[in-house]
Amino acid sequence: MPQMLDLALRWCKAKDRWINYVYDNTVKKYSQNKRSIAVKTVLGVKQKYKRQEIYDQLRYVEFKPVTKEQVDKIPKSELYMKFSETINWQKLSKEDPDMYTYWKAVADWVDWFSKSHANIEDTYKHSQGWKLDKDEIVPILMAKYNINRKLTEFLIKSFK
Repeated sequence: MPQMLDLALRWCKAKDRWINYVYDNTVKKYSQNKRSIAVKTVLGVKQKYKRQEIYDQLRYVEFKPVTKEQVDKIPKSELYMKFSETINWQKLSKEDPDMYTYWKAVADWVDWFSKSHANIEDTYKHSQGWKLDKDEIVPILMAKYNINRKLTEFLIKSFK
């Protein structure tokens, strides 16, 4: 599991629940010999889309011609599955509104965490350059990123 996803899910205590959800709703649908690929795709480790497949599909679906150059300009990050794509939002909204709300909160958290972790780490390392110790840096991070002490200390432990 990618470190960012692992940390975000561990913090909100959703890791085991998400693994079970993804297995039951995605991975288990594949034959035994294809489950490894499905797991890697869901985790965002293996590409979900190949550029050639995108080109082939858009060329027949779109009303205007799509060039290979346009497909090549798609950011690499868009070729991998994102956390929010692992949840079947439509099914949950119809069948289990409480779980929809739960997973929406988790997805929002994972999104915030994945965007903020690097910035917080950079601020932490920069502050260390000022010869500040951990007890002096924690309040700076808390104030700058509007996070509590427990989360701040959790994040600091994750920095290498």
